[in-house]
Amino acid sequence: MKPTQYPDPALQEAIKWMVLLRSGEATKDDYQQYKRWRYADAHHDAICAKIEATLGKIDSLTHTMPSENVRQTLLAPSSRRKFIYNTLGIAAMAMISGLVVNQKYPVPYLLSDIHTDTAQRRHIELGDGSTLDMNARTALNITLNDTLRNVDLRTGGIIVSVVNDTRPFSVNTGMGRVLTEKARFHVRQEDGGIHLAVLESVVKVTIRRGDSQWVEAGHGLWFNQDTLMPVAISPDAETAWIQGRLEVKDTPLSSVIASLKNYSSAIIRLDPAVANLRVSGNFPLDDVPYALDALAQTMPIAITRTTGYWIHVTSSVA
Repeated sequence: MKPTQYPDPALQEAIKWMVLLRSGEATKDDYQQYKRWRYADAHHDAICAKIEATLGKIDSLTHTMPSENVRQTLLAPSSRRKFIYNTLGIAAMAMISGLVVNQKYPVPYLLSDIHTDTAQRRHIELGDGSTLDMNARTALNITLNDTLRNVDLRTGGIIVSVVNDTRPFSVNTGMGRVLTEKARFHVRQEDGGIHLAVLESVVKVTIRRGDSQWVEAGHGLWFNQDTLMPVAISPDAETAWIQGRLEVKDTPLSSVIASLKNYSSAIIRLDPAVANLRVSGNFPLDDVPYALDALAQTMPIAITRTTGYWIHVTSSVA
């Protein structure tokens, strides 16, 4: 089995900030928010410093680097070479390759056994007859041998249908392990933790601290490496994304936008002022512009689209 390395959330956030601040669309308030985020944590500062060591200080490049090229450099490895050759030279190319590829952002699944891209879903049948439905931007390592059935969830989310077998079946996450003999369940990464919904039978969750809990069908759990917290679930909502739908009820707007980001080629930024607005409805995952417009028609938010790949969700209240 390949070694499991989970993407650093701080690195992901730092690159989003760097792309925005070099896009030519950032405001003074954006820059102030970035500084508060960066200097609130030594780890954040170290990551930003590493990026700046390659691309230069933000102050000197904000208005001079072409936004499309910067976006491609940080977010699209396939087009990175030409831009770096023209702007930073061969040495910088090697440095950025180390930063982006080795840290595996935004595709930490490059070295995974199997993955899905943005806006892609896949149905996988394993050698034992179990199946995996993979949501967009999901990466897995899979091990099937004489004694073990194991899936490492590196990023994203899956619905697992496990057939009965003498071998236990486990899903390992960065926070803990889900273990069963036969069950159907949905497990996905969220900011700071793991969401689990059991759809059939029962599973056992063991977090990295060592605490364990059994979860039966119709029940859910949110956990990180230190905490186990029961959550209410709707089986229909948990599986709606397989049909390309996002079904939510009294859900924070931040969670809705996080789901839409996995299906959008554009970078979506959400103003913290509207992040906690509650959303109920049914939205198409495969038509993100329509979904955002539908949200704007029923909520006090405004959708601003810039240069084809920036979407900013803000309050519409003056």
